Amino acid sequence: MKKITTVISATMICLGSYAQTQPQITLQGTITGDLKGHNKMYIYSRTYNDSAIIENGHYTFKIPFKEPVLLMLLPEYILAERQMYRPFGILMDKPVTYTVTTDKTKGLDASTIKGSEAVELLQVYDKQKSAAWQSISAELKKEYGQPWMDEKDPRYAAFEAKQTALQQQYLVPLLQKLVKEHPNSFATVFSLGGARELMSPEQQERLYAGLSPEMKKTKEAKEFQEFTQGLRNSAVGRKVNDFTLPDEKDQSLAFNQFKGKYVLIDFWASWCGPCRQSFPHMREVYQQYKDQNFEIYSISIDKSKADWLKAVGVENNPWKQALDNINIAGKGFAITGVPTTYLISPEGTILLKEVGFNPDGSGEIEKKLAALFGGKANAAGKPAKEEGKTIEATPMVPMVPMQ
Repeated sequence: MKKITTVISATMICLGSYAQTQPQITLQGTITGDLKGHNKMYIYSRTYNDSAIIENGHYTFKIPFKEPVLLMLLPEYILAERQMYRPFGILMDKPVTYTVTTDKTKGLDASTIKGSEAVELLQVYDKQKSAAWQSISAELKKEYGQPWMDEKDPRYAAFEAKQTALQQQYLVPLLQKLVKEHPNSFATVFSLGGARELMSPEQQERLYAGLSPEMKKTKEAKEFQEFTQGLRNSAVGRKVNDFTLPDEKDQSLAFNQFKGKYVLIDFWASWCGPCRQSFPHMREVYQQYKDQNFEIYSISIDKSKADWLKAVGVENNPWKQALDNINIAGKGFAITGVPTTYLISPEGTILLKEVGFNPDGSGEIEKKLAALFGGKANAAGKPAKEEGKTIEATPMVPMVPMQ
């Protein structure tokens, strides 16, 4: 018995020593102002959730560190008081202590974050971006009377072109400067991901080339480079390169298996509300065309296999399913939000792309299917007054946690 006890004690000592050596992030927050009794702070990402009690204006989180992570803070009072909430993220690239100082009267966005060089540099860059967006909005308002425009407005095409030109003028130089002055900062490589839609593939390649050898090895840099590749691969008229993903039974599913049929590739995620909302109508479309050389292929960008499998079971869609475990969404199709759908010809050529979906069936892909197979584009029978109302895709960013 004594020997067994000694072994157990030694094991516990080893486990304790192991736990103490695990890298850990400490996040210490200070918040001033009347919280009105709502003394809880949430921290979250798509795969991480925690909460802490705010005592005398202070709260602390201890977070296991495996790799750089962006976690979002959400004070309970914002929910209780029904305030507008824009996800407030903290980039934590090292297992060190980070501090967040917040004045409730000034808003969460005005918080000051200290810690690593990357998180402090990112704050400076974010302020520069905010100023640039103010300039863009001011110029759009001056020319069009408002800084935004509905897609149905006959001036929308000109407005969108002007907005794109202004983004090139104000935003792209900021990123170019960041890469030039801080090529070895994780803040720089992290910022590339948020600006992918602003730049041409050639601009993106030059930015990637400007990173330090160390930063080029990061997952974020690799995904940025793959997205550049995806922009080229997903252009209308290009042929889809064959790829293989696991289905819900862990069986390999090669895209070439669909050769000879029109294929609607649907990128989605279990956490994406618009994606789940689109499925009833997609099932109607599938029933309408399934016997006419047509298939749907849903590819999930979920990071959690369990969440994906649960959603697949709930939706019970009657077509092929796969989980994207090789970033085909990035390097193959340059996906920035879900749902995004592509219509592929029997020869494997990309015919059309849609971001978001039209619940009334008036989208370009459905119009194309109707023209090909002689069906009705408005299969759901929605009132004509709703035609053209697109439900926007959900960006690939963290969501507000469940309470």
